[in-house]
Amino acid sequence: MDKSVDKRIEARYKNVIRHLDRTWHILDDTRVPLLKNVLSWLAHPDRDLKIIHVAGTNGKSSTVAMMTAIFQANGYTCGHFSSPSILSEREQIGINNTLITPKDFLCYYDEVVKCLKQHGLNFDQLTYFEYFTLISLLYFKAEHVDFVMFEAGLGGLRDATNAIDAPLMAVFTKISLDHQNIIGRNLTEIAEDESAIIKKGTVVINYAGQDMTVSRVLKQRTVTVGATLFEHTPDQIIIANTTPAGMDLIINGQSGYFLSMSGAFQAHNFSIVLQIKAALMTMGYDFTPEKSRDGLANVSMLGRMNYHADSNILFDAAHNVDGMNGLVSALNAWHLKIKPTLILGVLKDKDYHEMLDIIVPVVQRVITVTPNNKTRALHAEELAAEIIASYPNVDVEIASDATAAISLAMRVRESSQALIVVTGSFYTLSALQKDSRI
Repeated sequence: MDKSVDKRIEARYKNVIRHLDRTWHILDDTRVPLLKNVLSWLAHPDRDLKIIHVAGTNGKSSTVAMMTAIFQANGYTCGHFSSPSILSEREQIGINNTLITPKDFLCYYDEVVKCLKQHGLNFDQLTYFEYFTLISLLYFKAEHVDFVMFEAGLGGLRDATNAIDAPLMAVFTKISLDHQNIIGRNLTEIAEDESAIIKKGTVVINYAGQDMTVSRVLKQRTVTVGATLFEHTPDQIIIANTTPAGMDLIINGQSGYFLSMSGAFQAHNFSIVLQIKAALMTMGYDFTPEKSRDGLANVSMLGRMNYHADSNILFDAAHNVDGMNGLVSALNAWHLKIKPTLILGVLKDKDYHEMLDIIVPVVQRVITVTPNNKTRALHAEELAAEIIASYPNVDVEIASDATAAISLAMRVRESSQALIVVTGSFYTLSALQKDSRI
């Protein structure tokens, strides 16, 4: 393609992204019905796809990444829709880990806008996440993918992804307390919201370690709508060895498995992947152990226990209490000789006080940054003041921006043997997008 044409496409793509409405209509019951209408006007691309719809509090993106890698290793094409993004918005839509191009994005964006106009609606009546949801479905249909790993954004009931017809599977990772001001005040209410993705005819996969309260809600919804709960004997997964680069696993007595993602919680996510694979095999799809093993060893995921050995930096978007517990468990399992240096940025609407109680005791010092979210970010100065007040024995510094934080951390850590951990939010990691080290 002509470079000048390339530049025009890139410029228009950036302009479109810049002007999309970032509002989350999280309590608006009219949004999913609106999107259902739009999907019907677009000839229901979702009905032509084998969609595996993934919901839950933690582990969705990891589950999507693992299953996508296993699909690819076994010769299937897999579309993934996953959020949020870190370095590029296009990370949210891809096929076999190749991101949608700006040209393709604009093609399907224009198709949606044209459809809206034909039905008397303006382009600005859909939000950023709603556009990405619709564009992903059109793109996956056009590319004739074998499967789609489709990650819910927030909850289930009012989430844009819930506009699809019954998916092939509804998959639930661990559901815990998060966003209580949005999707539910307690586990029961949160589970009820998440369970809305279960529809008639769908096969339901539930995380084996799910809270009993949550499991009761999911089972009740499954029975009520006429779905099927996949019955599966829990796989035995033993972590034989763990390092920042990944884990050696023994699965049902078989050794020789390496998961290129760290943290014991990833083994829990992998147990869900094994259930998905087992359910698909009962439907007649083929997966060989050797190819699946290759896929597992090549899972690549930006910002989730993402370790850079050359600089000894770990990036992990632990953005809530459960995520922070998982991160600290991994750090403890590595038996580090020197306490890590922490680069931390959090959102003010999260339970960051408890997150601090979990992470600060295991680090040498904290460098605070302001996450890349103007409305929700807790400013670096405020976060530093909170840490100093509660942990007077921990060194705390404030960085003017995320890149400065990396440079400062590399300068002040005891040696290159000391791990740097960057965490607290996806928006903390996205603030590093201009830094080549992520």
